[in-house]
Amino acid sequence: MMAEKLDIILFGVTGFTGKHALKYVHKFSSARGRHLTWGVAGRNESRIRAILTDLEKETEDASIAKVPIILADLSDPQTIQNMASRARLIINCCGPYRFMGETVVKACVEAGTHHVDVSGEPMFMEKMQLEYNEKAKEKGIYIVSACGLDSIPCDLGLIFLQKKFEGTLNSVETFLKTGTEDPSLTGPAINYGTWESAVYGVATADQLRPLRSKLFSKKLPKLEPRLATNKLPFKAPIDDEWAVVFPGSDRSVMIRTQRYLYEEKKQRPVQVQTYFLVATFWQLMILGVFGIIFALLSKFQFGRNLLLKYPSLFSGGAFDTKEPSEEVIEKSWFKISLVGKGWKEKLAGPEDQYKNPPNKGILAEVRGKNPGYGSTCICLVLAGIVILTEPSNLPKAGGVYSPGATFSETSLIEQLDENGVTFKVIKEYDINE
Repeated sequence: MMAEKLDIILFGVTGFTGKHALKYVHKFSSARGRHLTWGVAGRNESRIRAILTDLEKETEDASIAKVPIILADLSDPQTIQNMASRARLIINCCGPYRFMGETVVKACVEAGTHHVDVSGEPMFMEKMQLEYNEKAKEKGIYIVSACGLDSIPCDLGLIFLQKKFEGTLNSVETFLKTGTEDPSLTGPAINYGTWESAVYGVATADQLRPLRSKLFSKKLPKLEPRLATNKLPFKAPIDDEWAVVFPGSDRSVMIRTQRYLYEEKKQRPVQVQTYFLVATFWQLMILGVFGIIFALLSKFQFGRNLLLKYPSLFSGGAFDTKEPSEEVIEKSWFKISLVGKGWKEKLAGPEDQYKNPPNKGILAEVRGKNPGYGSTCICLVLAGIVILTEPSNLPKAGGVYSPGATFSETSLIEQLDENGVTFKVIKEYDINE
């Protein structure tokens, strides 16, 4: 008999991310002595049943045949509302969220249901905070985006660094590096939906400023020394590779977290910049050419159409309309290095300033395998489960939050560490030596 209200519903289970998240919902819902009930949702019942049958064969768990299936179609908002009313938490894998996300968030807010997703789209995330934060607070629910590679490793990596740093942490620079265990493998390692989100993200970047002026009416304090952005490629302080500004959502998510810690916890905010690493100067040049073409075409409708129609051509094969192969993604890995600087001494207040330059450094790493669909889905599912199982460790009121704001006082980092997304301090050092 179907439970009146399930703990978790995984929405979008027939999509590429949803299919990979499914096995982690199955695994983690019963891990650590948990007995969480769960179901799946989508618009095509026969495809959903086929995916559940595959999981049943893989896990040899006959109970999967009894997993509740909820039919929900984004073109019919009433079915989304019905789905949201059936669960305590929706794990939403239907993107791009710019076009598909608000319908689900709105339904969750109206139903009083928690919501997590893997959006890496600042426009969507910050619009949801502006539109639904107060309503979510009233309902006592948590709406948390960026719960995948964008941006839990960076955002919780900074939380991890803040807790490990004895003294006053002033700034952190992050360096993302990806690779494969088998260089002979070819083909895309990231799904087409991520490419689509990037195209529209660049196209509408100028709309973020007026949105942020409404959302963040108070400015963060100006801290010294100021952390400048290296807009030109430079040799990174780790791995002896070239560093380039990372255009993803990590920095915007981390700043939202630091704003929360400053406004709600009276903590001194940490300045952040995000970069990714390129191994050789030749690769850097090729990347620059692709980047310029991408930026120019994104500004015009005909250019966006070209980018969306021919992703492989305009990404050098990194993206394609076809799904990545399981072999390619299983052999992929990521590492995020966090380089922090600050002072050995504690400051009295969140806006106090040091007259002397920073004298202490710290280096930490966050690592994982299969960043797009392994580590991402581990982060996503555990984030949702922590919301359900550790309510007393969440922010005092519901709302629309970043991952770092939501999970800074929870066991999420510990649980990620147990499941292959590892957080580690590499070294602490005296800057003056």
